[in-house]
Amino acid sequence: MSTNAPKFLYVNTSLGQIHVRVYENKGPTLVCLHPMPYSGVYYDSFCKHLTKETHFSAVSLDMVGYGRSETINAPITIQDYAQSSTEAIQALISTSTISNTVSLLGFHTGSAIANEIGIAHPDLINNIVFVTYPFFDTDKREELLGSLSTSNIDDNLESLSSMWDFTVANRAEGVPFERALSNFSDQLQNIDNGWFGFHAMFNYVSEDRLPLLTQPTLIINDDSSLTEPTKTASEFIQNKTYSELENTSGGIFELNTDQIVEQVQIFLSNN
Repeated sequence: MSTNAPKFLYVNTSLGQIHVRVYENKGPTLVCLHPMPYSGVYYDSFCKHLTKETHFSAVSLDMVGYGRSETINAPITIQDYAQSSTEAIQALISTSTISNTVSLLGFHTGSAIANEIGIAHPDLINNIVFVTYPFFDTDKREELLGSLSTSNIDDNLESLSSMWDFTVANRAEGVPFERALSNFSDQLQNIDNGWFGFHAMFNYVSEDRLPLLTQPTLIINDDSSLTEPTKTASEFIQNKTYSELENTSGGIFELNTDQIVEQVQIFLSNN
């Protein structure tokens, strides 16, 4: 079984170097695609739990422009994030760092990136897991793009107060302070360009892209602002299994880890 400590690697892609955490085990690999504006460290507790309690290996990537991966200077598309992530996965397979039996898990924006990888590479990706999906119709995308802030901080410490309140002060009950602080500092790494991922998501036409996904797909919903968007997204997916987490109040990858691991293990083992 896994030692539970990740191995840190860098791989080259056409958009720059990507930082990778590999949680080794003997079985098939689940690649976790993080929500923006965080990085792959968002999944640390989940990946450790998954590799301890199951036979699966896990990988969490830092998308280009996030975490310890190479910075980018202009917004890119969901397809671009998907392409660079695919190149990273292929590099890990080619060096036998991970199994060539690969499934994807995405959360929030990571779900859209997982969708795009699955569409483009049905021969590479076996299964998909969406832990919520940020489905926005045309009107909502236009509204979100119109209100997207591209400047988050200035030389006044007060400019960080809303981020601190959301991530730390008002975190879900039960999320440890240390974990919330890690998420806060994670956002600070990408503070200038953290909005790039939102820009990509708000330009992504999910209603056209989701029906193209053919792999078995597990949709895990929670009680959040994405509850209804996730239900809408599920209507566009061909080969799906839909489930809902119980007793959620935010921080699901810390507070509902057992449920997510159990559902993922059952789904991947049966497909």
